Amino acid sequence: MDTVTKQEKSNGLPFISEQEATRRHLLSADMLQKLHLMPTAAPIARCNAKNGEILYYDPERVKEAPPARWYGKKAQPTNTPQKAPVPRPPVGEVRRMSARHAAALGYFSADALARMYYEPTEGPVAFYITKSGARVELFDRTTCRRLPLPCTKCGTGVRYRAKLCEACYREEMAGRRREGDLYRNARYGASRKSTLFFDLEMTGVYSHDEVLSVTVMNAEGELLFHSLTRPERKKRWRRTEEIHGITPEMVKNAPTLRAIAPTLRDIFKNAARLVAFGTSTDLMHLQRLYGTREEKRALREKALDCAAEFARYAHEHELGLTHLSLSDAMTHFGLAWEGTAHSSLADTDACRRVFEQLFPHYYESE
Repeated sequence: MDTVTKQEKSNGLPFISEQEATRRHLLSADMLQKLHLMPTAAPIARCNAKNGEILYYDPERVKEAPPARWYGKKAQPTNTPQKAPVPRPPVGEVRRMSARHAAALGYFSADALARMYYEPTEGPVAFYITKSGARVELFDRTTCRRLPLPCTKCGTGVRYRAKLCEACYREEMAGRRREGDLYRNARYGASRKSTLFFDLEMTGVYSHDEVLSVTVMNAEGELLFHSLTRPERKKRWRRTEEIHGITPEMVKNAPTLRAIAPTLRDIFKNAARLVAFGTSTDLMHLQRLYGTREEKRALREKALDCAAEFARYAHEHELGLTHLSLSDAMTHFGLAWEGTAHSSLADTDACRRVFEQLFPHYYESE
């Protein structure tokens, strides 16, 4: 490490070379900005560089930096001096100031506050004189009372939900409910044989996780495929094992997803619609069964997410559910589970029955 003289120490921070800072993994202000970090302690060293003095911070004493306040404005480097706050007048003193100075302090006239839906609760803290000589009293917004905001639709009622007053909100929800019920109660004339339901159980919820179980059945409840699958990379999955109950021992002799891929492709080939309760992760893994972009796109176009349809139904009918899981849907429609919940077999059958509650005439013709 570079030698540090007594005089250098007396200046507050030791001087080190850039090479020594790199060796110790210290972070400069510019590096912190690029990594979107900010220090939680004072700098521990400095360096004289060509472009000026560089301050270095301990990488163990940093945290995520807040976003820049304004769009398009870069966050200031950590060692950039900040502007001094605008001085405020002493408490109790009503001082004359410019409108610009007042705005910087958060002082506004009663008219301006009313436009922002605030009402003064204390006396004026400052004033300014207009060009015509009129005196305008200013109030501190932090001491003002927030007034109820008006409905963004009618402009008169007080906001209730979604920036609408209660009357406008109820009217809008009734319209959405009518539209949604027409959509769900339509007769689509779909074939029960070619409408397939599927579910996968996984080692986790991310793209790098692997499939442990696959189930496919048609709308008649006929089981077309069901098998455990053996992961090729993962050896244990303790967190998800607590949910679906599939252990490494259970799948050690099961086929891999690659081995069952031809069978699944044959099943999906004749499907007109593929339905699952939450398709994003499952569909991503099923698309890996196909080699071309066109085949992946064709599979994606067949998919329909029953979870999204239940979420729309729950919102339009204001069910007030804190979660929108498959178990919530089963409970809401009064359906009993067949088998063990969170297994691919039981979840596939549950999805099929929830879907039929949401779309009671899906398989009927006009």
